[in-house]
Order: sequence, then structure tokens, then C-alpha cells
Amino acid sequence: MPVYKIGYLIKERRLELGITQEDLADGICAVTTLSRIENGERVPSKDHFERLIQRLGVSDIVFYTHVDKNTLYLHELKFKIRDLIAQMQYKEAMELLNDYSSKADMSLRFEKQFVSLYHTLLNKDSFSLDERLYRLSEAISFTCPRYNDGFIPNLLSYEEIIALNNIAICYQEMRDFNKAISILSHIKNHHESGIVNREECLKTQTMVLYNLSKNYGLSGKYDECIEICDLGIKIACESGRCGCLSQLHYNRAWALSKRMLPGDMEQAETAARKAIFAAVSMGDEQAVEHYKQFYFQNFTQFNLLLNYDIGVIT
Repeated sequence: MPVYKIGYLIKERRLELGITQEDLADGICAVTTLSRIENGERVPSKDHFERLIQRLGVSDIVFYTHVDKNTLYLHELKFKIRDLIAQMQYKEAMELLNDYSSKADMSLRFEKQFVSLYHTLLNKDSFSLDERLYRLSEAISFTCPRYNDGFIPNLLSYEEIIALNNIAICYQEMRDFNKAISILSHIKNHHESGIVNREECLKTQTMVLYNLSKNYGLSGKYDECIEICDLGIKIACESGRCGCLSQLHYNRAWALSKRMLPGDMEQAETAARKAIFAAVSMGDEQAVEHYKQFYFQNFTQFNLLLNYDIGVIT
């Protein structure tokens, strides 16, 4: 890809979104470096380019038709690692992560962030909660040096979203629900800003909404929990990205059963049944058993009907 076209792509998209050079370059490169890239005076490195256009919500696939074999291999390896983690195949993901770290240039902070982040997530049981929170915060600081409890960048890459989501989970486990809600709401606003490429957005959007609904529910904010569940369910059904669909239905059922307004229990029963059927379709046997237990404890008048409907899979 000619240099001027790369710079033109970055500059035009940045101006279209009303983003300053300072905000876009923060944690990636110096503002003067970004200015030279935009003016066609400098070729961005692979890592600079990837991070810049992620923050601009542009797909980086075109870049990978112009790279060497090893760079393309590492790019594909990243997606395999993410995919295996999403499928909970952690052993296989760890093997590929070790392969990645042996072939990547670990002097680059972007590579350090990727390896550090997923090493932490794949070995989270080896760390205390405080250690996990520290390591996740450190991973973000590789590309967002100003990150702290009071400052979260407005422009986020995929790995930064994953790290922030898991930081919020740490705060949830500490029962600091307000802090978790603040972080997850920030990511939600980022998804809705129009900056994020829709395909990239869909990779993490329902996961973030599920965690946000959970923290609203645990903090007793049942109206907000139900509202977020409704949004997540709508997005999952429209996009076909249903990885968190059963959890969202379950959270909705749980919040309705706690709120107890007129008609809530009827809605909760329907949501609980949808949670069970969604979990069955995803082959998540542990979730099926958990949701069925919730169902039987709360909706005894429907027990016979449920047993009849899903008896073939019990």
C-alpha cells in the first residue's frame, strides 16, 4: 500500500470522527510521528498501523496483504488464540501463546501487551485477585500510559477492551460494583460512539453488556440490569453473535424475580426458559444445570411443563 494512502486513510478517518492527533497517538507514538505518517513522510510500523486504525474503527485486513510471511503468521496466530479462549480451550490457547511469544518481537510494547494480557487470563488461577488486577492494569499501561482508576482513554483497541472488561470483573469479585459499572459503561459508550468498526464491536459488545448487567443486578439496580439485558439480547439476536445470549436471558430472569413488580414473575419464567434453551443449543451443560436449578426453585407451577419440554436432553 503506498505511503500516502496509509497516511490519508488515517488522517481522513481521524478528522471525520473529530479526534485530535494527541488522543489518537496517546500511548502509541509521538504526535510528531503521527503527523509525519498522516503527511506521507513516514511509513508506520505494523504495530503502529494496527493500533491506530483499531482506535479509528477501521479494519486492518487490507494491511495484511502487504506483509511478509512471518508477520501474517503472527497476525493469524492472534486470532486463533482469541478464538480458542472464547471456546474455553485454554490448554491449546496457551500452547499457541507460547509459540507467539517465541516468534514475536517482544521489545515492542504492543507485543508485550498481547502476551502479558493473555498469559494473565489463561493463568488467572495462579494469581491472587490483587495480582491479577495489577497485571491487567500493567497490560493496559503498555499502550495507555496514563491509565489509572480515574482515567480511561476514550479510544480503545481490542486488547484494551478485553483488559478493561477483566479489570471490571476483578472489581466485581471485590464487590466494588460501582467501579466495575463505571468501567463497563465506559466500554459500552465506546461501542456506541460510532468509532468502532461494527464487526470489531460485535466481538466484545454482548460480553461487556452481560458483565454490566450482572454488576447492575448485584448492586440491586434491577431496572438498569433488565434494560442492559434487553439491549444485549437484541444485539445478539440481530447479529447472530449468541455467545452470551443464555447468560443475558438468565440475568434478565434473575433481576425480574428480584424486582417483583406486577407481571415480573411471568416475564422471569419466560426469560429463564429461554436461558435454558439457549444454553442447550450452545452445548453448555454446566449452565443448563444451573439455570434449571434456578427455574425449579422459582417457578414450581411450571415444573411439569419444563420437564416435558426438555426431557430429551436431561
